[in-house]
Amino acid sequence: MIKLIFLLILLSSFSLISQVNIRQDLRIDSYLVQKKNKTISGYRVQICFDPDKKLVEEVRNRFVSSYPKIDTYMNFDAPYFNLKVGDFRTQIEAQSFAEKLQGAYTLNIVHREQINLPRVD
Repeated sequence: MIKLIFLLILLSSFSLISQVNIRQDLRIDSYLVQKKNKTISGYRVQICFDPDKKLVEEVRNRFVSSYPKIDTYMNFDAPYFNLKVGDFRTQIEAQSFAEKLQGAYTLNIVHREQINLPRVD
């Protein structure tokens, strides 16, 4: 018993330094970055482009009043403001929605780009 106590005192008096090396697959980091971004490759429908921002915002408001659950994205590529709608995973989904919009909007072009994960509601 005395030997055990002496051994414990002896071990506690030394500071133990340890090192852990972690090896992981490089694909894990890329997966985590992709998961964090929450974007995937998909399609959006462009319904308007114009150099007048107010006109594009009016089109956006009209679209949102007709389709409140579909997200809209407006960006500026000099000298035009572009309005794209939807987060479609497949080109078929985007094409069918573009056909649905035909006549209501002057433009409906399907673009492949990074999209947000589609809504579930």
